[in-house]
Amino acid sequence: MLKRTYALLLIPTYPIFMLCMLLQGMAISISAPFLAVYFTEELGVSAGTFGIFTAVTLISGVVISMLIAKRSDTGLSRRKLMVICMTFNAIAFAGYIFIHDFYPLLIYMTVFTAAGAPAMPQLFASSREAVNASASADHAFANSTLRSMFSLGFISGPLAGAVLLGHFGYQGVFLSTTIIFLLNALLVFSFVRLSAAAAVRQASKSVHKPVRLHRNTRVLVPFLVLTLLYAGHWANNLNISLFIINTLGGNTQNVASVASICALLEIPFMFVLGLLSAKYSNKLLMGWGIALGAVYYLLVLGAGELWQLIAGQVLLAFFVAVISAIGISYIQDLLPDLPGYASTLYTNATTIGRLTGSLAGGAAAQWVGYRHSYWLCLILIVCSLGLLLWPQRSPEEKITHQMAS
Repeated sequence: MLKRTYALLLIPTYPIFMLCMLLQGMAISISAPFLAVYFTEELGVSAGTFGIFTAVTLISGVVISMLIAKRSDTGLSRRKLMVICMTFNAIAFAGYIFIHDFYPLLIYMTVFTAAGAPAMPQLFASSREAVNASASADHAFANSTLRSMFSLGFISGPLAGAVLLGHFGYQGVFLSTTIIFLLNALLVFSFVRLSAAAAVRQASKSVHKPVRLHRNTRVLVPFLVLTLLYAGHWANNLNISLFIINTLGGNTQNVASVASICALLEIPFMFVLGLLSAKYSNKLLMGWGIALGAVYYLLVLGAGELWQLIAGQVLLAFFVAVISAIGISYIQDLLPDLPGYASTLYTNATTIGRLTGSLAGGAAAQWVGYRHSYWLCLILIVCSLGLLLWPQRSPEEKITHQMAS
């Protein structure tokens, strides 16, 4: 593993991408755990209204990301895109500092978070091009390393956010998030240079045949698989803390312990998956992750003691590592000539899954209780496994089949 990691670090600009991904995770997680409290206590809106705010900003980001993605692989500079989008992310969070009324904030954040949404997929796409331009073809390990850096930032962010909140209040939290996004933009602007692959792409401005997602089952099916998996995962994220407290009789410290164990295990699992990717296909690794995720949901359905849930975090961490680190490689490998479009498909699948899972998970918990809401998670993951195993013909096989018939 050390040899493969060292090879990645030798790729021009790749260490910068790793640092940017770490900072991206920190920027998001410094403020994310406190936003619901900020909206309900400081702005005086209900939890349901905050849910609408989240849904609107997420959907707008999906739309803008897809529009940018279709053009990012045919001549647009990814470096400029990342700098612009990271700057928009900074401008978006600066809005929390100056705007303290809900509706103006909703309009402001809808515009600027949407404009900043392409930053993450373009960061993944740029790293893919950097790996392509090097002597390495270690795509899955490269993605696993990048995603582990994001997770590392996401683990450290909430702790930093809590310290900032205690000393400087919400203004300190939002200002710090703004500064980190600006630092990311500055890093990309100062140190990221056009890779050989990107230079060829821009010079030729080659026009790829457009991918129509709804007509291309080879791409649509993996997109749906990841959307369903993330929907189940976010339904679990929504309900697990309340399940621990209200069903298993735990407390907030137990909730924090369970979340920390899972987050800490995700990082080594991502590195392990990066190593396994050299021997096994992404589709097979996805299958393993889905199977262990299903076992975890079954465990929660039958759990009567807290220790069972704690032990189950090993299963959950592997599942999350698979959909996070292998999931993006799974999509990118299907569209090797369209890294921007492929990376955006992945991030949009995670966003749509997050939104769907949060809404459906909340409804399921309200209707059938916290424990039985995990039947929804189990149904979603079984459906995703069915789609993954659904036999698909390649375009060449379809032509052969049509000629034979």
